[in-house]
Parts: sequence; structure tokens; C-alpha cells
Amino acid sequence: MNLPVQLGLADNILIALALIGLYSIILRPLQNSETWKRRGITAGGFQGFPLFLFMRTQRGLSLLDRLSRPRRFWRAVASAGVPMVVLSMCYFLLLVLLMTYIMIREPPQPSSYNAPRNILLIPGLNEYIPFVWGWIALFVTMVVHEFAHGILSRVEGVRVKSMGIVTFMIAPIAAFVEPDEEELFGGRDRPPLVSKGARIRILSAGVISNFVVAAVAMALFFGPVLGSIDPVERVVVVDVAEGSPAEWAGFESGMVVLQVDGRDVGSLQQLVSDQSGPDADIRILHDGREQVLRLTGEPEQGILVASVFEGSPAERSGLPAKSVITKIDGMKTPDLKSFRERMNSTRPGQVITITTSLGDEYRVNLTSKESIGEDDADGGAGFIGIGISGDALYWGGAIFQEPSARQFLQVLKEIPSRGLAGFHLLLSLPFSGITGFAEKGFPGFSGWLTAVFEPTGWAEPLGSRFFWIANLLLWIGWINLYAGLFNCLPSGPLDGGHIFRDLLQVGFERVVAPAEAERLSRTAAALFTWLVLTSLLITLIAPFTNWFSI
Repeated sequence: MNLPVQLGLADNILIALALIGLYSIILRPLQNSETWKRRGITAGGFQGFPLFLFMRTQRGLSLLDRLSRPRRFWRAVASAGVPMVVLSMCYFLLLVLLMTYIMIREPPQPSSYNAPRNILLIPGLNEYIPFVWGWIALFVTMVVHEFAHGILSRVEGVRVKSMGIVTFMIAPIAAFVEPDEEELFGGRDRPPLVSKGARIRILSAGVISNFVVAAVAMALFFGPVLGSIDPVERVVVVDVAEGSPAEWAGFESGMVVLQVDGRDVGSLQQLVSDQSGPDADIRILHDGREQVLRLTGEPEQGILVASVFEGSPAERSGLPAKSVITKIDGMKTPDLKSFRERMNSTRPGQVITITTSLGDEYRVNLTSKESIGEDDADGGAGFIGIGISGDALYWGGAIFQEPSARQFLQVLKEIPSRGLAGFHLLLSLPFSGITGFAEKGFPGFSGWLTAVFEPTGWAEPLGSRFFWIANLLLWIGWINLYAGLFNCLPSGPLDGGHIFRDLLQVGFERVVAPAEAERLSRTAAALFTWLVLTSLLITLIAPFTNWFSI
């Protein structure tokens, strides 16, 4: 007899601590092992508990020397990239501070978007970053970043002692190039080997290389890759009610409808017209596998409510999100056109009765958009206060829709041409997705998305493997971009913190003595480090402050 096991938060924490403890016990023999040190492998951690594995090697250092030989070229590239690093530093700092200000003024409710594990960009831990593509992209990002530091170190004559990777448990969390710190930053009684300008170039090299890789990957993704993708007419399951016949039959969100009773289906109208009785055999595609599920009930066409506005007439009436509106005042609204025509004939103050696919009725006292602070663009028509996801079909507890694949693809293609707004959309794309299509984030072309798009032209012979290329380029570009921006923050121990301090010191030396300039720059750098870290911590805990409100 198998009994279901319900693990709470405390259970999961204890299991995690047990695994970490076991791992540290296994690594303990490596802590003081001279044999493994000679092989470049050491263990480190906290309070005597080894948690991290450092794997160093001097192999490849000769490659750094060879790559660094066009010294004028690398100096010119790094010097040209420094202004971009400074601009990125200012931009991302302002973005972090603005986010912190918003969090303080109006702390959001806890959700998957602001869960602590989703703030960290660790594939597998962050539910919005795919495990495979995320780790490949993260590895490329780390290698490119550290290799660039190494090349510029050799260009400026700084010795590189070793390079390698750091793992936590079995997961690689960082790559590193280990320059001689005394030559780079100086020691107690020894000045640095390089000038501040050279050091800024060395420290900026990693960020610049991330930006270059991101630009190349994104240019390929938004260019020939998206240009070789066409939409396919499909019907997708977008929601399944708990305890419904559809759930009992095995239907889940994200399933793609292929056939009904042996006939191909590409639209909601075909799904309805192909039903030959109260029961139907529906062939679906899910997680790369096809299967046939039997669905019972009478299908009803209507409009899917994607969201209900706060303080709106719909919210006051109790109309829930994810419901399908089938009638207004007893008149059917099978599609978006009929719904809009019916609503445009109403006026503020009018009471209408909305009927959903479940047979529930809601009496809604319409208002005007101005009453809740919205622009009244409908010329005085009554306002209900809902976000509409488009035409839908309710059948046995499952909600079916035709994905707006063509519109989604068009929005993606337009991102590079939308300037700063497009840049912000790109930064938030994995989390926010595209309104009306992928509200829960855009992981790339995977899952049911591969069923509503197909490669064309030069990409057609690749078949489904083409989407591997698309996902790889998307995530390599996105993680390199985000990692570069984050490293620009003027906070230790990030590259941006060191760059910020050196830039300040160069500026201060123009007006005060060098010793005073160094003191002022260290103080300012420490203050900005405190500011950045405090802002990040506030962003992390702000959604949970509502729990402590009286």
C-alpha cells in the first residue's frame, strides 16, 4: 500500500541541509590534500565545511599569450568599449534603484515572478530559465567573460597564474582567470604594475565580451532565425477546470489538438463542426508524444476572460478570470466581434447579465473608464473591466483557443526596432512573455510552441532541430546580456565596483592630492556598494512584507 507523502517547507530545508552536509563530508579529504592541490583541485567553504570545488589549471595559458599578441587591436577594442560599460553602469543602477523605489511604495504580492529562487538566474533553480539551454548559455557566458579578462591581462603585461571553474555541489557556478593581484591592484609595499587606464580596460574586458557575444547571438536570432519561422494553424488547451470531465480524461494545459474523431483540426470552428456526438476522440500532442483522449460534453463558444481589473464592475460582480463568457443578456457572444458589438451598444450605469460556460450568471453594473482612471476610448460605451484573451471554446471543463502565433511572431520580430521599449521587453521576455500569448514567460521555442510554428526556407531540412538553434541563440544572447549588465553595477566585488572606484579616483586626482583622491574614491565606492546591496535585498524581501502588515 502506497501512502502519499506531503513534504512541507521544513522537510525540504532539512533534506537540502542533509545533502549539503553529506557533500561537505565527501569533500573534506580534499581540503588539505597536497596530492589534489598539485593537480589543481581544492575544496573551500565556510567554518571548516567544504562546499565549493575549485579546479585550476595552467593549461591554456599559452593560448592566452598567442591570442593577446595583436595588442593594439585588443587595447583599441577595450578602450572603445569602456564608454559603453559606463553607460550600462548608469542605466542598470537607475533601473535597480527605480525598482527598489516601486517596491517600497507599493510592495507587490508574493508570486512566482518575485519568488527568491526566481530572482537568481540559476538554470534549474529559476523556473523561467530552461535547464539545458540555460546551463549551456551560462557556461558560454562565464568562459567568454573570464577569457576576455585573461587576454587583456596579458595584453597589459599582467601575469595570469591559472584559470578554471568553481562548482557548488556538482553544478558549475563560475569560471575564473586568476591574474596576479599584486601586479593588477598592488600590494602593501608594492604599487600596481599597470596604470589605472590599463586596469579599467582589463576589468571592462569581461563585460565588453559579454555584450559582443549577446549582440551577435541576438542579431542571428532576430535575423535569419526568426525570418525562417512561419506560424501553423493549431488549437491549444489553455486551461482545465479541477474535477472536470476533461481533467479526468487526462487533459492538461499546453496540449495541442491534432485531430477530432480522425479528422484534422486547425481552428476552433473545425473543432466544433467535427464533433459528431456528445463524446469525441481527440488526438493531442503533448511533451513530444501523441495520444488519444476521450472528451464528453457539449462545446460552447465564447470569449475567454484573461484578467479582471482591480476595482472594476466585473470584480465587484464576482466574475472570475479564466471564465468563458457565452452570453450577454441572453444573447450569444460566440466570438470577439459579437462581444464587442454587444458591449458597444451599452452605456455607463446600465446593468447587464453575463452568462459563462458553466451556466453561472453575473449581474454587472457598468461604469465608464474614467471612473477607475482609464481613458474612455469607446465614446461613452459601458465599461466592464476585463482583459480579453480572444475567442475560446469550452468543452467538458477544458478551454481551447487558437494561439495568436502570427501576431506573437510579429511582436518578436519588432523588438529590435522599438528602441528602449524593445530593449526593456527583451530583458523581461523570459519572465513576462508576450501579452495575449505567453503571459507566463517565454522559454524559447519548446513544448507546444514547436507545434504552432515550423521552420521554412534554409531551415526546413533541419526540422525540429532548428528550434535547438533558436533556443541556443536566444539564451546565449539573453544571459550574456543580463550578466554583462549585472557586472556593471558599481558594487564590490563585481567588475563594475572596481571600475567605478578607479574612474572616481581619476576624477578626484584632478582636484585633490592622490592620497586624498584614493580615500574619497574608496569611501564613495563603499557607499555605492552598500546602496546596491541594500536595493537588491529590498527587492528580494519586499513582496513578503505584506505578511507583517497589521
